[in-house]
Amino acid sequence: MVKTKIGLVGFGVIGKKHADALISSQSCDLTAIIDTDTDTKEYAEKNNVAYYNTLDALFASTPVDGIVLATPNSMHAEQALFCIKRKMDVLIEKPIATSIEEAKLIIEASNRSKTHILSGHYRRFNKQVEAARYIISSGKIGALIGVSGIWAMKKHDEYYNIPWRTKIGGGPILTNLIHDVDCLRWLCGDIEEISSHISNNTRNHEVEDTVAIALKFKNGALGTILLSDAAPSPWSFEATTGENKDFAHMDDCCYRFLGTKGSFDFPLMRVWTYASEKKAAWQFPMLKTQQLTGAGDPLKDQMEHFGRVIRGEELPRTSGEDGARTLSTTLAIIEAANERKTISPHSIY
Repeated sequence: MVKTKIGLVGFGVIGKKHADALISSQSCDLTAIIDTDTDTKEYAEKNNVAYYNTLDALFASTPVDGIVLATPNSMHAEQALFCIKRKMDVLIEKPIATSIEEAKLIIEASNRSKTHILSGHYRRFNKQVEAARYIISSGKIGALIGVSGIWAMKKHDEYYNIPWRTKIGGGPILTNLIHDVDCLRWLCGDIEEISSHISNNTRNHEVEDTVAIALKFKNGALGTILLSDAAPSPWSFEATTGENKDFAHMDDCCYRFLGTKGSFDFPLMRVWTYASEKKAAWQFPMLKTQQLTGAGDPLKDQMEHFGRVIRGEELPRTSGEDGARTLSTTLAIIEAANERKTISPHSIY
């Protein structure tokens, strides 16, 4: 088959992972890299990939079928609009933009040009997340009652030597928690009410280091999330799933889901139920079943999906609207803490 030609914009940590996914892809081709670093040019030459300093130069010289934006958050909107104007389908790394207003501009431009936006919330392609989604949707634990999650790990001090990471917007809410917000939206449905408390007492930076969040989902389920990047712990999505080899793997769980017929933890997938409805109460023993699955390679699977979206074979699993809703929900966590009241995420339309 003729491979789908992809231009990659940005070659930082996540950009390099996207490049690896493209180079190993059976259906997509890393056709060009757009970046300003001379080391990136060396990488491109080594892998027989075209290299450009700007998107203008790319579009003037090399035909591509789609674009991956792996640039700083503040550049997403301008670059996405530039690509959409040229009838490109675009995979935009999370967050889709830095504000709801910017996200709306991207979505509206995409709708007008009849192009597709794929928001880069790659956890939707994690095999363990797919298994959890099946457990919930199949009714195995009954109607969802609640979910409890923890994202906690200690970032090394050098991480904060980069100045923007100590400022508002550079902390774990928009860097890390946004992934968990999207994951829980994918598993449990949209979130309609949020209250939260934010602290920076441990690191004493301008930005948060610890957050406690209470959630109410539209289906009536309740949830809590505890977030900290200053506390050593085995309880985070990255550590427990083992999907990212940059993190030490911990044999533990980061989420627990409660239903009317049973409960399960994630990613160990230990499902607890009663043997019969007649003996479904605390005085009776519970049965445990477990079906472990690996994380797979969600970034690679996301890229293969992007290729199918470009070729018209599938619709985006995480659309521009989905990316905007996840952004709106995440920003509402910050707003709820600042306003000291319960907040509903702002409507996209």
